[in-house]
Amino acid sequence: MGLFDRFKKNAAASEIESRLMALGYDRSYISGNDMNSLTADDVSLLENDETIRVFSEVIAKRKHAPFAKVFRQLRHAQEDYGIDPEYFGNNGLYRKSDDILAKHQEKRTAKQEKAVDKVAKVTGWNIEKAREKTKQAYEKYGILPTLYYSHLYYNLTDEELADHIAEEEKEDRRCREWVRSETGWTDYEITRHIHYCRIAFGINPGQYYPTRCWQMDDDTLKTFAAQRDSKKLRDKYNDKSMNAILANKIKFNQKFGEFTGRKYWVNRDTSFEEFLEFADGLDTLFCKPVDLSHASGTRKVKVEGDMRELYDQLMSEPRTLVEECVKQHHEMDEFYDNAVNTVRLFCVIDNDEFIPFAGFVRFGADGVADNIVAGGVGCGLNVETGRIDTPAIDRWHVFHDTHPVTGKTFMDFKIPNWEMVLDVAEKAMRKFDGINYVGWDIAVCEDKAVLIEGNTIPSIGTYQMFYGYRHEGKKYTYERFLK
Repeated sequence: MGLFDRFKKNAAASEIESRLMALGYDRSYISGNDMNSLTADDVSLLENDETIRVFSEVIAKRKHAPFAKVFRQLRHAQEDYGIDPEYFGNNGLYRKSDDILAKHQEKRTAKQEKAVDKVAKVTGWNIEKAREKTKQAYEKYGILPTLYYSHLYYNLTDEELADHIAEEEKEDRRCREWVRSETGWTDYEITRHIHYCRIAFGINPGQYYPTRCWQMDDDTLKTFAAQRDSKKLRDKYNDKSMNAILANKIKFNQKFGEFTGRKYWVNRDTSFEEFLEFADGLDTLFCKPVDLSHASGTRKVKVEGDMRELYDQLMSEPRTLVEECVKQHHEMDEFYDNAVNTVRLFCVIDNDEFIPFAGFVRFGADGVADNIVAGGVGCGLNVETGRIDTPAIDRWHVFHDTHPVTGKTFMDFKIPNWEMVLDVAEKAMRKFDGINYVGWDIAVCEDKAVLIEGNTIPSIGTYQMFYGYRHEGKKYTYERFLK
């Protein structure tokens, strides 16, 4: 190489280093992470794509690998397989071969296509319109078809969806200002820490703010209950056939009906006469779309007026489980009487021993559902005593010592009929072989406790967030079951 060629090479290297330093990297980091090997094209991508930059940093830190090596992995996955950096990082694909990457993308594409089909079916749109609407939501807001379907965004006009996204962005800005005021971090540093907590500790972004992750060091965060551990417990303790039954609202009612304590009806292939028989003596029905979760689409319907008209209305809707409303214990009713306020009980059967190891309780506060994402509030629960042991937290990460609607005090309230709650959970788990890890949703009545549903990947991360304000990790409650 001649002198002039060496001069050009050194000048190019100097320019790349200068551009990397402008992004905030010092010479020590650049040298230690082999970033001098990046091309001008690579640096341009880092300058223009914050996501690939964030995930390159986070995965490099997690893997103790050079930034440049991880960046090339991410670029390869994105350009050759269409896998975006966030999905690549959150699913641990940096550990996988190209064959696995291809299979992941095939499954992911099929899942999104299935969601588009569901949107078309539930709305009556033709498939072309469903594709266009979901594509528009993704291109404008990053909403995948699966979320577009499960969050019922198809019910919103373009203006309503824009307002909804604007409200979420406003809330995110509020939370970022909260973090910034305590840490002095930039937006980029906050984003990086959010994704680092997801990849390193399994703390989902939606639980980052209420868990107050920025207030704690890595050693503390390692002790936190992680949502990915819930999947590990399911895979260790449950048969796939039982997971499928619990995930299907109709099959769940068929198999566990003796523990639910209520009649149900499904709005498919059923006659008007069968509906009349089901509704006889009921004044209110509780409707749950079969294919949705997180209380999406749930509502109460009055049994009044023209019954044929009510039947036709229900039959015209997506596949829906229609149930007799649960009449809850008067003490639970005192918190909020427009929703059934339920206990989430995390249970394992290990070596034939029934062990309820964690729990929380949710209360409605805005609507007919008690889910926090649907406007309710939740509190941590001591499963040995059945007493609430944290303040309540709402979807905006605000704590409440008393119920925001009724003013009833949360802390130290004892769930009535606690022994019945434990008893129905154990009996339900022992009814079938192959079901040894479940998060039961249980309603408490005057003289019994009844199952609402069973969850095979229950939200351990939600349980943890109730205790984040006091920097208390809850992984110890189930860690022994993972060994």
